[in-house]
Amino acid sequence: MIKIFRNNNGQYRSIVLKISTGAGDKAMRKFVIVFLVLILMLGGTFATAYAIDCTKDNLVDQFGDWFGNLGKKEKTKEKNIAIRKANRLADCAEKKAHEAAKPV
Repeated sequence: MIKIFRNNNGQYRSIVLKISTGAGDKAMRKFVIVFLVLILMLGGTFATAYAIDCTKDNLVDQFGDWFGNLGKKEKTKEKNIAIRKANRLADCAEKKAHEAAKPV
């Protein structure tokens, strides 16, 4: 398909758009479908991860700790993980206090 348009200088330009239905398109379609299914599955995992007891480290927290300490020395890693865990516990206690204060 050829698309003709006019640029700011008043000149006409054309673009050739190729529409293909080859094997690459089928592979890309499969990849997108698998990617969307994976996102839907992980979305449920993340939602349930925070519904569990907040004193336990879940998969999301472990990944965040690992990624946040990537390339750091062991002593710094341990300190950062302890700080992050303390912050998570403080946030959890605050959420539980708000839930307990809500009228039924």
